[in-house]
Amino acid sequence: MSAAAAALTLLGLAFTAGCSAEAPPPVAPGANARPTAPAALIVCASLADPDQTRLLLGLGADGRSVTRFELVTPDFLWAIPGQPETRRFAAGESDTSPDLADALRFSLLSDTDGELRLLDFAAPTPDAVQLEGLRGSLALHESWQNDHALGSLFHAATGNLTEVAPVQCRRFEQ
Repeated sequence: MSAAAAALTLLGLAFTAGCSAEAPPPVAPGANARPTAPAALIVCASLADPDQTRLLLGLGADGRSVTRFELVTPDFLWAIPGQPETRRFAAGESDTSPDLADALRFSLLSDTDGELRLLDFAAPTPDAVQLEGLRGSLALHESWQNDHALGSLFHAATGNLTEVAPVQCRRFEQ
């Protein structure tokens, strides 16, 4: 064995001498580096028409799970069984989707403080929800200030339904 190979072997042995294949010790409850966020409800409304909600988003206590997701799509009427007739819609119809939290797939991106910055959503298959091919994103462009933040909401679907709306979002801790 050459002197260089012997030196590398000894270096490797010295490096691995302090390593162990044992499982790490269990983490004590409440000892996480970052506490989990309380459950929150985020309501985003279009800046052009603040009375018309565009997105209702519920986040779980972990801050990484979506517990509620309702989308207002003015160009599409959702079939809502049991929905009473209103002055704007026939019985069983609404421009507000049912809760899609279980029907969509979500990807969340948080900043270094653990605050939501980007939420991507999509139907796992093109016809998984009534609005075929539904997909989109909510981007929060600033940190929460007094539980308000500016953002933009993009959503699209099969059939050239595409909307990008500047939104004002408001967060309500549950």
